[in-house]
Amino acid sequence: GLEDHFCGKLLGLPMGCDVCYTNHAEADQNDMDNLLTLLGVAGCSYIMGVPGADDVMLAYQSSSFHDALYLRRVLGLRPAPEFEDWLNRMGIFDGRNALGRGVTSPRLLGAINELTGDAL
Repeated sequence: GLEDHFCGKLLGLPMGCDVCYTNHAEADQNDMDNLLTLLGVAGCSYIMGVPGADDVMLAYQSSSFHDALYLRRVLGLRPAPEFEDWLNRMGIFDGRNALGRGVTSPRLLGAINELTGDAL
C-alpha cells in the first residue's frame, strides 16, 4: 500500500491502491482503516471500492464506496468535478458532499435501470 504509493510518487505516476487483505492473512478491519487513512493523508490518487467491501470471488476484504466518503469528510476533500456534478444531479449528494435523501430516489433508480437495461 504505502510502498506502492511512494514508488508511484517517485515516478510521477498518479497511482491508487486497493486497501485489502486475503481472508487467511493476519490482518483485520482495523489494519485496513489505518492503511486507508494513511494513504489518504499521503495523497493517494484513488482507492478501490468493492460493494460491501467483500470480494467473495477472490476471498478477500477490500475498501468500499463509503470509505471514500469517510476520507473526503475527514480530509476535507472533494470528488472529481465531473463526478461531483453527477452525484448532485442524481440527488445522491445533497450539495454539501454528503449523502442526500436522493440515494433511493426514483430518479436515481430510473437512471440505473436505464444504464443496465432493467437487468437489476
